[in-house]
Amino acid sequence: MRNTFALILFSLFVGALAPALAAGPEDLVKSMASEVTASVRSLPPDNGGVNPQLTAIIERELVPRFDFGRISQIAMGRNWLKASPAEQKQITTEFSHLLIRTYSNAINNLRDMDVAVRSTRSNGSDGDVTVRTQMVGRGSPAAIDYSLSNATGSWKVYDVQVEGISLVAAYRDEFTALVSSDGVGGVIAALKKKNAK
Repeated sequence: MRNTFALILFSLFVGALAPALAAGPEDLVKSMASEVTASVRSLPPDNGGVNPQLTAIIERELVPRFDFGRISQIAMGRNWLKASPAEQKQITTEFSHLLIRTYSNAINNLRDMDVAVRSTRSNGSDGDVTVRTQMVGRGSPAAIDYSLSNATGSWKVYDVQVEGISLVAAYRDEFTALVSSDGVGGVIAALKKKNAK
């Protein structure tokens, strides 16, 4: 499960770096893959802790390309409506920090893998699609599906599935349990605790 989650994180990072003039989501993912692979491989491996250079790349390039608000909302599910606007903002901020930190820790383990784009399917409209890819380079290829939307005027990732496992769904059960036991504040407190480590 740990390797699968690391694969999700790396695939998210690979999916985050896009040239501004990409023609569509599939072209965007193709160019993102080649650019981030080159960037990651140019950095020295960091075997102990977070690589500050890698973290800087993620914060500069990934954050603008992901819809963390939507990611947080989907991860919270029906419990999102139980949170006040201020709590929703806190959850989004803390969750994005957690994901950024986790990306930094995971990416060095997967720097020798490449992404091959396979196909694109509509999720009900031209503005919401899934780009299907595979990570190749060692072991068996891993199927990765990026869900992207251009509802905000530019394509942004709001979920990634690796071999059918959704990043968002991976957190939903945890968040649901926390809300049931400690309310929305329990989610915020748990995220803050993880980010403080």
